[in-house]
Amino acid sequence: MSAISALDYTILAILLGGALASVFLGLKRRASLIAAGRVLAGPVETRPWRERLNLGAFASRGLLTSRLKKRPVAGLAHGVMFGGALVAILGHAAFVLSFVGVPVYKGRFGFLMMELGRELAGLLMFAGVAFFLVRRLVRLERLDTGGFRRGFVAMEVLFLITIAAGFAAEGLRLVAPAAASRGEFFGLALAGGLRDSGLGADTLGMHLAWWLHALLGVAFIGLIAHTPLSHMLLAPANAALARRRSGITLAPIDFDAEPPEGEDVSFGAARLADLDRKKLLDFSACLWCGRCHEVCPAAQTGKALSPKKVMTTCATYLENGRFDDAALIDEIGLQAVFDCTTCAACVEECPASNSPAETILEFRRHFVMDRSEMPDTLALANRNLESRGHPFVGTAANPDDWRKGLDVPLFEAGKTEYLLWIGCSVAFEPRAQEVARAMVRILETAGVSYGILEESRCTGDPAKMAGDEMQFVEIAQANIEDFRERKIQKVITMCAHCFNSFDRYYPELGADWQTIPHSVLIDQLIGDGRLNVVRNDAEKITFHDPCYLARHNDIVAEPRRVLGAVAQVIEMPRNRKESFCCGAGGGNYWGGKGGTARVNDVRMQEAIDTGAAKVATSCSFCLLMLTSSASKHGEERRVFDVAELVAAALPASAETV
Repeated sequence: MSAISALDYTILAILLGGALASVFLGLKRRASLIAAGRVLAGPVETRPWRERLNLGAFASRGLLTSRLKKRPVAGLAHGVMFGGALVAILGHAAFVLSFVGVPVYKGRFGFLMMELGRELAGLLMFAGVAFFLVRRLVRLERLDTGGFRRGFVAMEVLFLITIAAGFAAEGLRLVAPAAASRGEFFGLALAGGLRDSGLGADTLGMHLAWWLHALLGVAFIGLIAHTPLSHMLLAPANAALARRRSGITLAPIDFDAEPPEGEDVSFGAARLADLDRKKLLDFSACLWCGRCHEVCPAAQTGKALSPKKVMTTCATYLENGRFDDAALIDEIGLQAVFDCTTCAACVEECPASNSPAETILEFRRHFVMDRSEMPDTLALANRNLESRGHPFVGTAANPDDWRKGLDVPLFEAGKTEYLLWIGCSVAFEPRAQEVARAMVRILETAGVSYGILEESRCTGDPAKMAGDEMQFVEIAQANIEDFRERKIQKVITMCAHCFNSFDRYYPELGADWQTIPHSVLIDQLIGDGRLNVVRNDAEKITFHDPCYLARHNDIVAEPRRVLGAVAQVIEMPRNRKESFCCGAGGGNYWGGKGGTARVNDVRMQEAIDTGAAKVATSCSFCLLMLTSSASKHGEERRVFDVAELVAAALPASAETV
């Protein structure tokens, strides 16, 4: 290292300071773009920033890139790059200590960190970057669909050349006869090759190679915040600001708030300026990797929506400073916006902690509440919800049909422990009514104190997820007031959408009761010994995870334990939080047309391919969607709710399913 003087390192330190200043200026520019977004109001957003940080997500997703490990090869490539970079940074930092007399190249530390460690780090980084460069050059479909992010290839090539220049300088240094190294095995091999070619020690050549490596490295650092590699800084920041709760959470709307001076009252989003700052950070942190596109049920069945396209379009508007351009919503398009099933697969999959679905739903709110636009079938269901209290147009069922022949108690304030919430799908769809009948049998067998409301109701979820926040708030406030009068403290739901509304959105409006999904309660009853079931070891059941339980609310183990108590459980390839949607969410139960296939048909085929005789689920809408698809494969009933299977497995049961 004698050819590299203190002056060289002084100059390099000055250049590195300039590179870091460039990073700061690049981030400052991005921060100014993000600052154009709205500041959310409400109790969550007004807490001290320390309480709002999601340190768990920052560590797991932001630093350890945990979501990338879902794809083992890509996850490994990211892992070796991250590990190599960490060792290289620590090694370079330790080298600075040599200027104050610390012998960092001596002993075990010198061998393991400064020689062998940095050597392996360089090779690992080179391998990882080469993998991603090749993958970009072959143009994977998900990288191309919805826009190809330019800038990655150039930076990856620059990084590879920087590493190669570093090894070249190392090899030239080790050619010298006096050079001693135990761990720099690759550099020693290069040096041996140089000697074999007749090249001796070349101090000038080594010096030039060292400076080439240094200048390339400084250039790479200085460009980070001005290129797509800014995601290395923005993605961890985005993870730190991610909500702690899984799934989608739509910000409440203050309908009494006065609009900014000079602006008309407007709801939802038509332009970037209508979105909050976290969403603008999403666009800036977006990798354009297309993982959201690959897991989106709408995109994968040929419909108009690509969540990646939504993100890249918004990111392009942001980069160009088009904050007030209302052409954004029409460029994305009404059909694409309403194709979203709100399954949250894109939210769960995104390695940068983005939430494309929340942005899509803000556009949906604008279409509905500002422009009075939505697909015809969904508009009809929404009008029916407003006029008749439920969205099921043309149903022949009466709300009390499900309890004919049953002696079902009404909820009595101060006497009844649980309210069994019937909900609109169970009340008005004959197939779903059987779930309520099975649940009544389970509750009575277990000796649970329960009751129902005399009249059927809806939580308002179809309105909220269709974009009609006003109607949702009206329905929710009426339900909350009625629950207060009846002193209801515990609610059992049989629909995942009902549970999510009660548990996620009603508390914002003043609700204070406990809501429990029926599959979770059944699991508790079996675990407590209050419910005994007979297990059929020969029977095989596969389970479809409702999106609104698994991805939105992390409920995956309980329904499996319930099914495991009655039969063998066989998993579909996509299960738990990686489950594929049934297609009903976001109002698509009343729509979902178009494309190359129906989402529920794709999911049902996955279930059939497991070879299981029965398909179970724990949401009334999933039950209806999968039953519709199963009917195309024969008349025999194949799809059941967990409550039906448990009721049939009760010792005294004379029923068969």
